[in-house]
Amino acid sequence: MQRKSNTIIGRVLVLLLCIMIMGNTAVAFAATDVPSSHWANSQINSVVKEGIVPLFSDNTFKPDSVVTNLEVVVSIYRAIKAAGLINDAQVVTITAKHEASLKALNIPPMLAPYGSDVYPALAYALEQNILTLDEIKVFISGSTLTNVKKVNAIVMVAKALNQYKQENLNKIILLSYKDSAEISLIAIKYVNLLIEYGIISNKGDSEGKFNPNATINRATMAILVDGLYKALIQNPVVPQATTETTNEPVVIAAEKIFSGTVSAVNDALMTISVTNASNKTESFVLTEAVVTAGGQKASFNRITLGAKIELTLRNGEVTIAALEKELSQVEGGFVLLTDFIGTTQNRRSLKIQTASGAFDFKNVYDDTVVTIDGVPSLATKLAPGFKLIVLYDGFDAKRIIAYSSLYEFYGILDADLNMTNPGTISITQESGNIYSGTLDKNVVYANATQGFKKGDIVKVTTKFGIVTRLDYIGQAKTVVGTIGGIHIKKTPEITMNLSTGKSESHVFSSRVKLLNENGDNTLTIYDLRLDQEVTVTIGIGGVTTVQLGRKIITEPTGIKVTVSQVIESSNIMLVVDENSRMRTVTFPVGSQYKATNYKAGNVLYIEGKAIAESIFEVIKITVQAQ
Repeated sequence: MQRKSNTIIGRVLVLLLCIMIMGNTAVAFAATDVPSSHWANSQINSVVKEGIVPLFSDNTFKPDSVVTNLEVVVSIYRAIKAAGLINDAQVVTITAKHEASLKALNIPPMLAPYGSDVYPALAYALEQNILTLDEIKVFISGSTLTNVKKVNAIVMVAKALNQYKQENLNKIILLSYKDSAEISLIAIKYVNLLIEYGIISNKGDSEGKFNPNATINRATMAILVDGLYKALIQNPVVPQATTETTNEPVVIAAEKIFSGTVSAVNDALMTISVTNASNKTESFVLTEAVVTAGGQKASFNRITLGAKIELTLRNGEVTIAALEKELSQVEGGFVLLTDFIGTTQNRRSLKIQTASGAFDFKNVYDDTVVTIDGVPSLATKLAPGFKLIVLYDGFDAKRIIAYSSLYEFYGILDADLNMTNPGTISITQESGNIYSGTLDKNVVYANATQGFKKGDIVKVTTKFGIVTRLDYIGQAKTVVGTIGGIHIKKTPEITMNLSTGKSESHVFSSRVKLLNENGDNTLTIYDLRLDQEVTVTIGIGGVTTVQLGRKIITEPTGIKVTVSQVIESSNIMLVVDENSRMRTVTFPVGSQYKATNYKAGNVLYIEGKAIAESIFEVIKITVQAQ
């Protein structure tokens, strides 16, 4: 009897071993708690069958169970693996590369019912820039895994998808959700990508809302990762063959080039369309791009129809827009625009009076790009007295930049201004365009108690392109500190606790970028945490960038200073340099130098690094003879 029992047990063990060898994809049990009438039944069965989201040990799926950040990442990884886009050898390599960093965060290596896929999944996400270590830090609070927000789950899925699809994400997007204003600017493009792939709906819930900050359950997660898996196996990316076997992970190129001829320009939206040699036309947004012309830095308003351009894209965003050449330029006053010339009825003649009094003539066509006071317009809207800047090739005007009797805009001064001997002025506008003009001899200066310096934010008033008034608004600057408060409202605001013991509050500009420690634009406002150390740049309209960590903005240098005040409680000194500028001197952790070693009146030579315009971090201090 005992022998028979042992035989039965042996057969069961053999059967279990066979099941284990066959793996999750070969044996899929039906979830006992997901009826056929369940709204996500099809997707749940699909992800269970493919081994992407396995059942628990009691054969339940738990569709209403709230999902954690970690579970989303693991299910994404398993979907990519199920699609055959990463193999075991590659997994071993990238896991070994990131394992120490993950252990330091106290991330658990096991997660039911996914087994030991946690570190491989996180390592893959780090390797492909789907996540950063800073983002993973918030996956666990104490010993508790944190629940994922809907918008963050969608961003992670979309980033994974676009590692392979390489879609152009930098486009004009209008979401129809009633609460679309609550979706961060960074997340919008990823939400739209999943809409375009049919993975999520553009309708929202029963009230038409997206609910970005809501939690999601396992049924909703099944919808997302099933959509990801099916999108990946449709027209899959086939890795290029190599001549030798390697254990290095497959790295999907995040950067690509699109070259061609500019076929459309929209100044208001800063978008262009480019047609390549294969006659394929694509549209791009250049709000984050560095524009060059003939190898020199330029502005968006140097882009003209028919221009040869090379676009560098990283993760779907244009980072560099390089024009093949800079066009010739003539400046002067508008005199006359003729009626159509010739039989084609599409060419007019533009008459310009230059500063010397001479006249210049250029051909203008229906598609010649024209802006008046920065706003897209038509050549027929030009009026006598308008100041013109005409970019031309041969006798043809390619772009006309016109200024009327009153134009106001905000910008940042590119150089110090001599108020006693005004001449020309160069100002970088929020759009990135560079305004170059002349100061009127009777220009009005407002709020200029300290004069106008490079980096000042100003409001500019012009008359026919001549600056008649300049208002000081503030100083564009970089500050380092810890987050003291995040106020999420229509215009979000951040409070910074500075090393001086003071606090500053600034609103976010409409073009704010939230960067991780590597400088990647991957964060949302909801990723920011109190007491995080950040480097914040204040520019036109408020905060333009928030980057995690302390960012050194200059190379090591030395300054001679006089100590003004020692603040023992914060281990900092307030000093005055040789240019009578007040500086804050900080000491890195573990430094042999301390603020308490010095007193007011000491003259010091400090070698260190500027981590903001007025904050200096010590490397070495030498006391000077007084």
